Amino acid sequence: MYLAEGASHYKPISWDDAFEKISGALNALPSPNRAVFYTSGRTSNEAAFLYQAFIRAYGTNNLPDCSNMCHESSGKGLGQTIGIGKGTVTLDDFNHSNVIMVIGQNPGTNHPRMLTALRDAKKKGARIIHINPLPEAGLTRFKHPQDYMKMDLASTQLADLHLPVRIGGDAALLKGFIKLQFEHGAVDSEFVKEYTSGFQSMKDAALATPWEQIIEDSGISRKSIQEAA
Repeated sequence: MYLAEGASHYKPISWDDAFEKISGALNALPSPNRAVFYTSGRTSNEAAFLYQAFIRAYGTNNLPDCSNMCHESSGKGLGQTIGIGKGTVTLDDFNHSNVIMVIGQNPGTNHPRMLTALRDAKKKGARIIHINPLPEAGLTRFKHPQDYMKMDLASTQLADLHLPVRIGGDAALLKGFIKLQFEHGAVDSEFVKEYTSGFQSMKDAALATPWEQIIEDSGISRKSIQEAA
């Protein structure tokens, strides 16, 4: 599909025409470094390998992708708070978890292979809490693709609790979780002493925030927050 300059609709063109337009645009640049090549995090390994090989052969390494475009802010935040800009667990850790909280992501849509790990954890008794403005279909009606080979067509309800947080209300909800931990004395003091910094400031901010504000900003009732916590 091709959108001509000034046009309002895409139109189908042949592959020959498509490659001609792509090569023409690239060859018209004064330097390969004037081009940026963005790819999806859902691209297969084989396609991604060929893609980067083509771009490097063209003469540049301007290769932003989902890793640094979608997760730039989270990587910066994680680096400042826990010292590394990525997750600190593996899928095997799910097998040893009692509670798994899925926040702000849709595994069934964005990384469906994670659903199998969630299903296996649930079979072992883990409780799964999903926090997202909309429910994720994969967490409510999960079907393993290999089950069709076994003629097992039943779906699995993965999420035990869904909290439909208001868009932009994640921080307020998490502050509610923190506030509850202090109110119920459920803080691991030894862990805090050994591995945290700025803890007192966080505690003061959480306790100073009234529940009315947390509920309003998050869109989640105090009862639901308590159930999740």
